[in-house]
Amino acid sequence: MSFSVIAALGNPGPEYISTRHNAGWILLDALAQKVGAVWKEEKRFSVQVAKVTFGNANVFLVKPQSFMNESGPPLTKFLHFHQIPASDIVVCYDDIAFEPGLMRLTQGGSDAGHNGITSCMQHLSNDFIRARLGIGPKKHPAQDLADHVLGKIPDDDLARLRQSLPDFIHGLEILISQGLPAAQNFTNRKNHSL
Repeated sequence: MSFSVIAALGNPGPEYISTRHNAGWILLDALAQKVGAVWKEEKRFSVQVAKVTFGNANVFLVKPQSFMNESGPPLTKFLHFHQIPASDIVVCYDDIAFEPGLMRLTQGGSDAGHNGITSCMQHLSNDFIRARLGIGPKKHPAQDLADHVLGKIPDDDLARLRQSLPDFIHGLEILISQGLPAAQNFTNRKNHSL
């Protein structure tokens, strides 16, 4: 199965650059840099886009510019314009269920309280592949979840994330070229070796 779009959820603006909620953007920016892609504003869709050859396929890299909780509408507009079904999109986003440096690839499921995924499910369907990037749980049970995900990634967690980016990118490449089961085998093996 070939995927036409790899999207990452995040928040635009310099104040969000290194926040936990922007882990997906950190991954997509690293992928774009690796393949020499240039981001372009597509204001009619409220997204940034880079078209790349990746995993022996033509792939759009897409970052919605609408803020996390409204990620679904820009992605829907983009997909409809390009006549791409929701099943051909991979959505990269932060997940508190995993520690930094881990990525899990899944298809379908609940939103697990992630408002960006809720928006995608409401506007796209639930057929898309998910690249869930670990950001770790809240440090204190009483901490507000929004404060946690909008907080800056601590230096040691950011180092683990950056160290894992080549494996994450390779996992996405396997996903594009060989399909979900092969990519899951790779990422699960890498996750257990950490």
